[in-house]
Amino acid sequence: MPPIVARADEIAASSTTPLAATPPMGFNNWARFTCVPQAPPGGGDARHYSFQTFMTDQGRAMTASGLAKAGYRTLVTDDCWMERRPDGNLHGASHWTSPRHHGGEQPGFDDDLTAYVATLHRMGLLAGLYNTSGYLTCEYVPSGEAGHQTQDARKFARWGVDFLKLDNCGAPETSLPGLFRAMGDALGAATAGSARKILFDESAPAEFAPSDPLKYESMSWVRGLGQMWRTGPDVATTRIGDNGRPLDDPWLVTDPARAGLDGVYQSFTDTVALSRYVSPGNWNDADQLLIGDDGLTSAEERSQMALWSLMGAPLLVSADLRLMARDASDPHYAQSLAILKNSGMIAIDQDPLGAGGRLVLRDNPADDAGMDVVLKPLADGGLAFLILNKDDKTVTRTFPLSRLGVEAKPCSLDLIDIWTGKPERIEASGTLTVTLAAHDNAAWRIAPSACLTVKPRGQIAIAQYAFSKAPFCLDISKNGHIVTAACSAAPTQDWTLPDTNGQEGPVHNAAFPGECLNLDQRTGRVGLSACHTGVPSQTFRYHRDGMLTAAGECLDVGGGGIASPGERLMGAKCIPWRASQTFSAPHLGAPPV
Repeated sequence: MPPIVARADEIAASSTTPLAATPPMGFNNWARFTCVPQAPPGGGDARHYSFQTFMTDQGRAMTASGLAKAGYRTLVTDDCWMERRPDGNLHGASHWTSPRHHGGEQPGFDDDLTAYVATLHRMGLLAGLYNTSGYLTCEYVPSGEAGHQTQDARKFARWGVDFLKLDNCGAPETSLPGLFRAMGDALGAATAGSARKILFDESAPAEFAPSDPLKYESMSWVRGLGQMWRTGPDVATTRIGDNGRPLDDPWLVTDPARAGLDGVYQSFTDTVALSRYVSPGNWNDADQLLIGDDGLTSAEERSQMALWSLMGAPLLVSADLRLMARDASDPHYAQSLAILKNSGMIAIDQDPLGAGGRLVLRDNPADDAGMDVVLKPLADGGLAFLILNKDDKTVTRTFPLSRLGVEAKPCSLDLIDIWTGKPERIEASGTLTVTLAAHDNAAWRIAPSACLTVKPRGQIAIAQYAFSKAPFCLDISKNGHIVTAACSAAPTQDWTLPDTNGQEGPVHNAAFPGECLNLDQRTGRVGLSACHTGVPSQTFRYHRDGMLTAAGECLDVGGGGIASPGERLMGAKCIPWRASQTFSAPHLGAPPV
């Protein structure tokens, strides 16, 4: 199988040179700590323990724990680090406090962050900061970027900052394109004569639900401004009880009071649906890794690391690295560090092809039942894939390699267990059987070989109707109509698209050999009919915006009914960004524009 070529975009406005050829790795304090002042590690007098010292200590721990050596080098300080003076100048906040929730007397940051940033650089780390596109940050700090982009970008450049996360708070939805464009342009201008560029992390797409056309419009314009972007709600923030331990399991968020947050699995669901947008320098940010002291089990930590790595997502840890470095022999911390530093899994995340892993199979739409299978093409022509057990109990799973799109040739493939490095050999036509604990996963790397031929095969899903909700998959009804249905392992949901990205051609279904997807140009109905080469009604093309087109029309779900099963697929005039014309379909690497 020849190597697949991923398509990177043009240089972003935030930099005159390419940045983030692979997903960024590092630390962000938000999910674990938000803006709550902390005590020194091991206790002690907190009155003089500053936000700046806390972040510096996290950086030291990143180095002492071996995480920096493994690639985690970007230390991002989230909300509440800043304040804006009446003259408009942005400075470090004098106190570690949040107007929204917390007041405190502990000191914040130096007025000028030059020394702080230099300290991180001396440790071999990169310095990241947060702000918002509007006037108020999400914690109501009146220090946002609106109207201050140029002067702040110059200050960030003078301080030596390497990374800026820009949130959506304090600005109306309609103003986001202009505000983010102004910030991207300002970062580019401020660093034009410097070798040190500022990576631009944009939260804009996370503002819009998957059913909102603005979601897909924003996924288009963020690409020309920065290098990574948030795709959905915040991952669950950690709540610590009086005993110092997390109060809940953030794998799934089911508490109505925390409805604005995603659990780890729900963040995966929101992000994997957008895998077609990923390529070198263009990363879907599924939010932070809750690996350490955030309440996940070790199995759930393994699964978050694997899911994020196969998606090609940035790996930004949010945990108390100070404790993990100090108590590295603690059984859970030892496992957490081993998961984060697993070289096989990091190599999958950092694979230079830069392809976004996609969901091949979801055999049950529930968050807590069944299995998911994820596939990622690799630069050497091989593949990585994982099987996730969504059940809350140990289950044995079986999976035929053919469902990955692997052609069932009479020859053997070499597999490597990504977690353990253990090799094994399996027939290309074979089936894997694995026993997995609750919420655990198994992951393999298939070595490239003449035996390995892969086609873009799997489920075709319509856009989600809401964040954290499983989308419906395309199925074939008893009367031969193409309809939406709850995702399952049924062969009628097993589709194969044209062999090469960007190639137009027929779409096959595993349940009906010899028949192809057909768009009747006279009636607009979509069904199956006998395959005929070169017929426009059977010549489909998958686009990066999610459209499936044939004969000059787009596949459309029931006039927009993406929230219900049984909606019939029709041909319709293509309407940019329409959710009912937006599909997650099989691909090998990034589809063309």
